[in-house]
Amino acid sequence: MVSKSEKHVKAEPSGRQPAGRVDAEEAAGASREAPGIGRGVTLVGVVGTIDRGGGAEKAYWNISSGLRDQLGFDLVQVSQLQPSEPLADDRESHVLRPVGKRGFLGLQQVFALRRVLRRVKRPAIVLPFQLNTNILTTVANALLPAELRLAVVVNDRANIRTKTTPTLERGLGWAIRVFLVRLMAAWSYRRARMIVCNSQANAEQVRAFVGVPNSKVVAIPNPLDVREIQHRFPARDRSSLADPSAPVIAGHGRLFYGKGWETLIQALALVHREFPGARLRILGRGVQLPELEAVAEAAGVRGHCDFEGFTPDPFPALESADVYVLASRSEGMPNSLLEAIALGLPCVSTDCPTGPAEILGRDETIGRLVPVDGTNEMAAAILELLNNGETRNSLGQAARRRAEDFRLQACLDAYAEVLADCIPGASEGLGG
Repeated sequence: MVSKSEKHVKAEPSGRQPAGRVDAEEAAGASREAPGIGRGVTLVGVVGTIDRGGGAEKAYWNISSGLRDQLGFDLVQVSQLQPSEPLADDRESHVLRPVGKRGFLGLQQVFALRRVLRRVKRPAIVLPFQLNTNILTTVANALLPAELRLAVVVNDRANIRTKTTPTLERGLGWAIRVFLVRLMAAWSYRRARMIVCNSQANAEQVRAFVGVPNSKVVAIPNPLDVREIQHRFPARDRSSLADPSAPVIAGHGRLFYGKGWETLIQALALVHREFPGARLRILGRGVQLPELEAVAEAAGVRGHCDFEGFTPDPFPALESADVYVLASRSEGMPNSLLEAIALGLPCVSTDCPTGPAEILGRDETIGRLVPVDGTNEMAAAILELLNNGETRNSLGQAARRRAEDFRLQACLDAYAEVLADCIPGASEGLGG
C-alpha cells in the first residue's frame, strides 16, 4: 500500500516517473474527480500578507484561487497585514492587524483569528502558509472549544532548519526569539492534521524537526502557470547572445541577505575580466539596496548593475537576458528559479538548502549548481554559458521541458487529495 507521503513526491528532473508518483492515468482520474470535492466546505486561508510580491505569496494566491475555482471550496481570506492594494477578486477577506495597531506579543491577532475561525461556516479546513501564520493559526484554533476546532493543514514554505536555528549573529535577543519560535513551531506542527512542504528536502527536515510519522508530511512543489508563461514567450534559439559586447545576466527577488546578491555582484566583477561590457539586471526591492549598491561600487561594476526595482510582470525583462542566476543562501522551493526555467533561460543556481537541486537536478542537463557564496564557481559557470552558445541553447530547451513538471494542475490535484482526507469530521476536537 502506498502511503500518503509517497504519493506527494518531488518532481524528478530525469524525465522518468518517480517511484510513488501518480502516473498519467491516475492524474487524469484525480482531475476528473477533483471538481466539486470542496463544494459546501469552507477553506480558511491564512497568510502574512495577500500582496503577491514574494514567492510564497504568489504560490498561495495561485493555490487558493485554484482550490476555489476548480474544486469548489468557499474561500475565506485572512491576512495579518492590510493589503497595499485592492484584492484582484471578490474573496471574503479579514485583516488581523489593521494599519497603525500593534498588540502585545501578537495576542490581538490570535484572538482576532479565533473569532474568524469560530464564526466560519462548517465543515471547514484551515490552510495557513509560512511559519509565523502556521503558529498563529494553530494557537488560535487550540483556543476554540474542542467541538469547534478545525482541521489545520499547515504549509511550510521555507527551510525549517534555517528558520528555527538560534544564532548570536543578530544578538542574544534575536537568538532567544528564534528559540521560542522553534518551540512553538514544533508544538504547532505536531497538532496539525497535515503538513505540506514545497520541496522533498524540506519535508525531510520537517519530519526530523517535528518527529511525526512520514504520512503526516507531504511534499507538493510550488505551482507554476507554465502554459501562460510559455504562450507569451515561445521557445527561441539562445545560441547567440543578444549583444555579444554586452551580455545580460539577470535575477529577480527581494533584496535581502538571504538572496546572496552580493555574491552575484562580485561574480560579475570576475566575469568582466572576459566580458567587460556584461551587465547585471536585478529586479526586486528590499532593505539591502543601499548595501548592494555599495558592494557594486567597491567591486568596480556599479555602472554595469541595473537595479530596476519591483515590477508585477518581470518576465519580459528576464526573458530577454542571456543567463539567469539564483544566488540564494537558503530557499524553500524558489519561484524565481521556476519562472526562469519556464522562460527557457539557461540557469546557474547555488546549491542551497532547499529546492534548487530538486529543480535543476545534478546531472547538468538542465542547469548549473554552484556552492553557496562560491563567487569563483559562480563566475566560472556564468562564463561557461556566455562562451558556449550550444550549451546555452540546450539548457534553455531542457529548462522549458522541465517546467512542465511544476504545472498548476499537478499541484491542485495533490492538494485535492490532502484536503479530501480532512473533510469528513473537519470540525472536531484534536486533543493534546
